Amino acid sequence: MSGYYRSPTICQDTIVFVCEDDLWTVPVEGGVARRLTSNLGLAGSPRLSPDCELLAFSGREEGPSEVYIMPALGGEAKRLTYQGSNVSIIGWDTDGEHILYSSGAGLAFDPWIWKVHSEGGEPQRLPYGPANHIDFSDTGGVVIGRLTREPARWKRYRGGTAGQLWIDIEDDGQFQPLKPVDSNFTTPMWIAERIYFISDHEGVGNIYSCLPTGENIQRHTHQDTYYCRLAQTDGTRIVYHAGADLFVYDLESDTENRVDVDFRSPRIQRQRKFVNASGYLQEFTPTPDGHALGLTVRGKLFTMANWEGTVLQHGERDGIRYRLTQWLNDGKRLVTLSDAEGEEALEIHTRDGSADIVRLGDLDIGHVREIAVSPQTEDDENDRVLLVNHSFELLHIDLETHELRTLDKGHYHSIRGAAWSPDGKWCAYSFAPTETTRAIKLCKIETGETWLATEPEFSDFAPAWDPEGKYLYFLSYREFNPVYDALHFDLGFPTAMRPLLITLQEELGNPFVPEPRPLEEEKEDKDKEGEEEKQDDGDKASDEKSEKKEDKLEPITIDLEGISQRVVAFPYPRGRYGQIAGLEGKVIFTAFPGEETPSSGDSSSGPRGTLHVYDFKEQKKDTLVSSIDGFRLSRDGKTLVYVAGNRLRVIRAGKKVEAEKSKSGGGSNRQTGWIDLNRIKTSVVPTAEWHQMYREAWRLQRDFFWTEDMSGVDWEHVYQRYLPLLNRIATRGEFSDLMWEMQGELGTSHAYEMGGDYRSSPNYAQGFLGADYAYDAESNGYRITHIPHGDAWEATKDSPLNAPGVNVREGDILLTIAGQRVSETVSPGELLVNLANQEVQATFQNASDDEKRVVTLKVLGGESELRYREWVSQNRRYVHEKTDGKVGYVHIPDMGRRGYAEFHRGFLAEVSYPGLLIDVRYNGGGHVSQLLLEKLARRRIGYDVPRWGTPHPYPDASVLGPMVAVTNENAGSDGDIFSHCFKLMELGLLIGKRTWGGVIGISPHHPFVDGGRTTQPEYSFWFVDVGWSVENYGTDPDIEVDYRPQDYITDADPQLDRAIEELLRQMEENPPELPDFGERPRLTLPTLPKA
Repeated sequence: MSGYYRSPTICQDTIVFVCEDDLWTVPVEGGVARRLTSNLGLAGSPRLSPDCELLAFSGREEGPSEVYIMPALGGEAKRLTYQGSNVSIIGWDTDGEHILYSSGAGLAFDPWIWKVHSEGGEPQRLPYGPANHIDFSDTGGVVIGRLTREPARWKRYRGGTAGQLWIDIEDDGQFQPLKPVDSNFTTPMWIAERIYFISDHEGVGNIYSCLPTGENIQRHTHQDTYYCRLAQTDGTRIVYHAGADLFVYDLESDTENRVDVDFRSPRIQRQRKFVNASGYLQEFTPTPDGHALGLTVRGKLFTMANWEGTVLQHGERDGIRYRLTQWLNDGKRLVTLSDAEGEEALEIHTRDGSADIVRLGDLDIGHVREIAVSPQTEDDENDRVLLVNHSFELLHIDLETHELRTLDKGHYHSIRGAAWSPDGKWCAYSFAPTETTRAIKLCKIETGETWLATEPEFSDFAPAWDPEGKYLYFLSYREFNPVYDALHFDLGFPTAMRPLLITLQEELGNPFVPEPRPLEEEKEDKDKEGEEEKQDDGDKASDEKSEKKEDKLEPITIDLEGISQRVVAFPYPRGRYGQIAGLEGKVIFTAFPGEETPSSGDSSSGPRGTLHVYDFKEQKKDTLVSSIDGFRLSRDGKTLVYVAGNRLRVIRAGKKVEAEKSKSGGGSNRQTGWIDLNRIKTSVVPTAEWHQMYREAWRLQRDFFWTEDMSGVDWEHVYQRYLPLLNRIATRGEFSDLMWEMQGELGTSHAYEMGGDYRSSPNYAQGFLGADYAYDAESNGYRITHIPHGDAWEATKDSPLNAPGVNVREGDILLTIAGQRVSETVSPGELLVNLANQEVQATFQNASDDEKRVVTLKVLGGESELRYREWVSQNRRYVHEKTDGKVGYVHIPDMGRRGYAEFHRGFLAEVSYPGLLIDVRYNGGGHVSQLLLEKLARRRIGYDVPRWGTPHPYPDASVLGPMVAVTNENAGSDGDIFSHCFKLMELGLLIGKRTWGGVIGISPHHPFVDGGRTTQPEYSFWFVDVGWSVENYGTDPDIEVDYRPQDYITDADPQLDRAIEELLRQMEENPPELPDFGERPRLTLPTLPKA
């Protein structure tokens, strides 16, 4: 038995490492590994003390990752920090009494180095600025690793955030960059007279060393398959892991050896378990008659009658994924996608298991995104399916003959929403005829001929057929009714969608205009409806053959000439619509609230959609269901199944749900319609699931990666390289680590893995006071040293100490929290565990008169928003002061919704300054850069000059004078693009450091069966000046300015200072001033000359 060994630490003859989310120890020479922890949460980054007596590690026993300590031989662990920010243990201070770790506590951005005493007490932040690693020489020198993360996760990376080494040789506070080669460095270790580190400049991560000057680089390990990772030293040896094994490099003998670990474990997290079906419901489909369901739960295929009877699982019990399952027309068979042989293929399963599975493995169908089963007709009783795949193809497959035909292929975007006509002769689908539009297209199945049914002018999608063959329904973004923005001069189209229909025969009129009809017809309709209700209340036994004869449909006639002019809008307002479907004499569709994303203060959750129905005969609108996410119709159009959150409900199609029956408390039964998903007993064998997910992730990269040749990477070889390690993993976290390593071989940005079914652990959310404090021995309390200011009107975004009536000032001393006394060993953070967003009582002592006051505070659940707001406000104030009010300041934290909001919040307040400084440091990327650049690119060409007030520029919100952008290594993705295009568009100088260098975008597809997902780099950015070169490099600033550790020590910001200097220089050379408008025109009344 072998485990997946990671993150080792060494001291003399002892190694401690991480495996199965716990800590283990093994002798350096190998042997039986002994488990040290059996914790509730994940344990990581262990570090043995210099005397080998104590073991520090990061633990999650109460939620966030914090610093813990325990005896090195084993024993009870003690929590040392209560900062609520993930930590990574780095090592021990030279005195052997303090633990060093990195944490983002109390910061807006990157983590800094902290230290905490091994016996407890308040942590102290070291002054060196952002850093991930630190080590010291025997003479007091310091080497720090900044951005020294995990090179194995993006192998051979050379962008702006490649790991940097900074060294202070003389211990005089003057750091210099240490860059012996162009590489991505990590884990610097100062041993004797040399600096050791991991580097991949020769292609694979290995341990190298150089002199403190950067000279005389040497390689010490020779791993040629897997990267050396997470190296750590005791001064005589270096331990690291590569692949899933531990290795020790001996400095004196210059040799490395693999540690032979005799590993014995019950591997609890590999054991079979059962999961709640409702939590992993992925797909559902009703039988053609609506009496039963096919369901996909955690990738497994089940069928069951709606309320009674047994549940059957189909196909392989474990290790195979089934998706996009549909019933065939006989209601006895299902067609599904299965990856039973490593590749996805169509399979046909019988409901009762009476026949062998039919696998259509020889068909080249690509990665399928949609499946639609044909209706059965007398002309052709063979079941046929339409498939839409990842390469924009619309495929037609006869399931009896296995004949495959390509009906259509998109050029700009994928085909969507393929739907069969009721007679099986036609299909309709959404097609992108141009880069920016979608139209409804029709295809005649027999001949493969295609026609556009709507003009290529709008965005039309989700076609659905009227079962009587009269209309084709669809949804469309085509309502150009702009709304003025409330905050700045702009207009938008927030609700541009409408449901529409096409009349398929030219003699049909507008169905929303009532036509005269006799009274007797209404009576017949009511009698028919009564009969349907009786049938529904009975046993619903029916002869299927006679039903088919009754439901026989004549071939649909479609008058193609002028069809695009026969489009009729529904009598519903523009809004947000989800699905649309036709019933006999009716149409149903879902609508959602206009606001796409609930505001931060909106605590409501759950389904937000409404199911509407329009009755053509009655010319009546109605609401069938509230609180819905989506629905599926049975093929006979009589039964509807809808999903609301993680619940399913079966109702009669087109019939209103009674209010009392819609309550969740009604139970799961035939009367309420709710489905009891607990009937499905879903087993999970983690090892089988991990193998399936590993193969699937590999396939997704192969099918979606932006170049067909995988940029020259032998992807099959990569699959085989990491496959043996799969048998060694025992937890979901280890699987995640393996996925990052494997996908890291692509050497490309945006190849991520995230989420998934991790072992649950406690989560006692940390509360925060929103302040900095330090222990005061004289009062045995904590003196408030700093109170940051955020948005005072938002209680969750400002310090509770700033709340009205609290009146706590810097210098005041905190004595109690929730009735408990703080002390040197009991920090405020310890007393705020599990109190996030709660009201607590606290006692403070005034600094001025020692008066004690009791106040009630609503503590925060996090400080990131508060610390960010303070950082921005300080920068803005600094820029204003340094420029005497001549320059405005705007920070853009990302290029998503938040960044768009922050840009405008700052821009609208600062654009009136003569010059503008745009700060994109730490920009997390997104997709709105072009919108912001477009606004910044405005150039004043005129003014509106009023009698009162001041001239107003045209275009609006255009900057009068020069602009400068500041960027850094952490500006990435769309932050890269913004930085590069700011230069390319000649908007101003770009100052700072080379950016991240990740511009291959993603559009994540389906998740793993356990809810996790990977991302596939699908499209790479190309620029007119540098081509593909921003990827894995970044964009260079016009003026490079380092932010050195000593700058953080002195609280300087050299990048901001240089930007200010350049702006002031430009403004001096070319002062931004309003033009001389001259005299205003005079329009005096004319005087007629005398004759």
